[in-house]
Amino acid sequence: MLQASPHRVAALCAALAVAGPGCHHAVGAPPGQPAADSLTGTVQVVGVEAAPMITLVPDGGGRAVTLTGAPTLARVDGLHVAVVGRRAGSALGVERFTVVAANGLPATDGRLVAEGDVLYLVTADGLRHRLVRPSPVLAAHVGSRVWVSGPIDQEPVAYGIIE
Repeated sequence: MLQASPHRVAALCAALAVAGPGCHHAVGAPPGQPAADSLTGTVQVVGVEAAPMITLVPDGGGRAVTLTGAPTLARVDGLHVAVVGRRAGSALGVERFTVVAANGLPATDGRLVAEGDVLYLVTADGLRHRLVRPSPVLAAHVGSRVWVSGPIDQEPVAYGIIE
């Protein structure tokens, strides 16, 4: 009989949180703390400009979930993201999020860094991706958290500034 280690189970849950359509999982937490929840879906900013509300429409449909605690999510309106946070009633208090797709294309989310004339996108896990022919407008945002869509080893199809 094959036994799964707690580390393998945690790794599988993390992978499913990012890859699984409409996934909602409890993510392991230290003893005494509630487990984090994870969702994937499309960010929508709704309401009036003076009091916008950020929601996530889960993959596969279902009722939109109100997201709190991460105002930068408003900058990824319309994009597909994976969020991790804690439920608070009917809302999800977001602890972190990652842009995973834009307009149906895979996206990479990370910090823009420069080494000489070369730009890299450094993801949260520390991977460095050399950007191919980034636009001068994108290059002006060195140090910012950005997303780029399309295959990471080709010229970006689109990009946006997160923070």
